[in-house]
Amino acid sequence: MRANRIRWCLQLCALALLGVGTTGCGELTIRSWVKIVSAESSGSVQITFFGQKLNLALTRVQGGFDSTVKIDTREILNGPLQGSIELNDVRVAAQGQGSLGKVCTWKNPNSTSIGQVVLDLSGGPSQAGLIIGLKATSGMSKALNLPDSDLVQFALFPLDEGVSIDTLLAAQNSGVTDGLFASTTTFHGTTKIGNIPAEFNLNLKATNDAEPPLFDPDLLSFCGPSFDQQGTDLFYGLNSKSTYLRIEQGDEAAAPLAISLAEVGAHPGDTLHLAPAGTYSDLSVLKDGTETRLSGVFSSSNVIKASSERNRIPGAIDAGSNIITESYLDCILLLCVLHSSDIPQDFRIDPGVDVVVPAGAQYLFVAPTPSGQFWKDNSGFGFGVTVGVN
Repeated sequence: MRANRIRWCLQLCALALLGVGTTGCGELTIRSWVKIVSAESSGSVQITFFGQKLNLALTRVQGGFDSTVKIDTREILNGPLQGSIELNDVRVAAQGQGSLGKVCTWKNPNSTSIGQVVLDLSGGPSQAGLIIGLKATSGMSKALNLPDSDLVQFALFPLDEGVSIDTLLAAQNSGVTDGLFASTTTFHGTTKIGNIPAEFNLNLKATNDAEPPLFDPDLLSFCGPSFDQQGTDLFYGLNSKSTYLRIEQGDEAAAPLAISLAEVGAHPGDTLHLAPAGTYSDLSVLKDGTETRLSGVFSSSNVIKASSERNRIPGAIDAGSNIITESYLDCILLLCVLHSSDIPQDFRIDPGVDVVVPAGAQYLFVAPTPSGQFWKDNSGFGFGVTVGVN
């Protein structure tokens, strides 16, 4: 049944190409974090010192790439979908052997890392290839007071593990693209640590999901200032079908994103800068929409109740403002009851807001807030929220 629904969506795109009148396809943006699977990744740095080559292992390889893929689903009739890929943020940390110390790699803020993506939904090879401009530093570099190293290289990500007609349609049905861009790839580049020639090798297993990567505290403490050269706001992808509000009878909704404030380094009294990123649609289509409505609510826990309840977040904490959400009319035969979805503790995020973390808050729930539509009809893979701690 799922495969049939997927093919039905693709047929809508075909009809649009023929001018039948549907608008089910067009430019589609997919934004997510491609995160390193640390247990299945490794690397090394080879340095040439006084004519001798030293091969230093890299362990605890952690991090990921905030990537934006854009394709045009109207090209489905023409074979593999071809589009663009851009890296918005790169954060990779590792423990180097011996005197190398901790190693950090991040996107060069003065360069653009872009390339092409090919998605063959019929089972052929899918891949993304791009030129990446990076910077790197290490414990050795810091000890010797050396400047950051520059790396420019071509990277190829085979995407055959997760991309197919079935997985794309499953993502359309669920609103989740996790695992769509699973890949195994190798990074190989040369640079200099001061005047010392160095050769980097990384063997990475990666998969994608909505949230930024987590790091061991010691790696983050060392690499965090370098990562922040790209900007301090982190992207979190949102399921366009998710909500923390009560939903109408007959509707379906996914659970909202619960962001751990401890993981972003925020505490009560800190100010968060929140803003929507990208768009979504209030219709079920394989193209970008125009909606940007977004709201959030602080909570003392990450507990979320059933979508049939009005106060779904038992730990909700007021942050000093409120967004009014609509009521639903549920009818059984001739008996109709008006149910409110509004809660007093949530606040509007779009087009951007600075909000002080209230006392007792440990989590921030975030979800899109369109009006006048079922949640299950929403679509879009390019929508999210950026979170910064001022």
